[in-house]
Amino acid sequence: MKKYVILFCFTLVILGATIHYSSARSADLKLTALGDSITHGTGDPSKQGYMERVKALLEKKKNVAVQISNFAVPKYTTDNILAQLDRDKINKEIKAADYLILYIGTNDFRRSAGYNFNKIDEKRMGIGEAKFTANLHKILEHLRNKNQTAPILVLGLYHPYHESEDAKKILQLIEHWNEEIHTVTNGYTQTYFVPTLDLFTTNNHFSDALHPNSAGYQLIADRLYEVMLKLDG
Repeated sequence: MKKYVILFCFTLVILGATIHYSSARSADLKLTALGDSITHGTGDPSKQGYMERVKALLEKKKNVAVQISNFAVPKYTTDNILAQLDRDKINKEIKAADYLILYIGTNDFRRSAGYNFNKIDEKRMGIGEAKFTANLHKILEHLRNKNQTAPILVLGLYHPYHESEDAKKILQLIEHWNEEIHTVTNGYTQTYFVPTLDLFTTNNHFSDALHPNSAGYQLIADRLYEVMLKLDG
């Protein structure tokens, strides 16, 4: 999986003693990410999010050069991801990736709730979940068709609605959505569910009512790194 390209440039002037040297190494690992504001890194003052943090972990602890292609866009749903997958540039990066990372569903969940988390309509949530699940299947089929070998890491949803009147019911619904994500990922080769729900049990790791803060993004990065270590064997 490691690829190296070393470029040397020398300019020698015997009496002038001028030497120009440059070197570059290509990436050992290429990570391609799709998602919404969470994968984009919204809420992180350092603007690293979890993707830049997992890159830093890989480069430091495994001594590899990592290239990230992050196509996440705030407010994206699975509908938006499916539209994105028509773009040649994105498909090129999907094909070249050593890891494919997908973190989507938060905005599907919020849309299904009608953006009202104090009074949950479970019937409406069920309809939204069914659409989300169907879209997730389509996304994973596309990713696997474009890249037959890279592991696909699909992150689960967390619970940021601790202050809502229906917080307990919301937790149950998120757990069910996560079960669906897990079930869908099991249907594809080299595709893995990465839970995040257990990482956010209080409001201590949020920058606002939805997005993680720096510490929260580090938790996600650490979890993702742990999964990559296991897959790397």
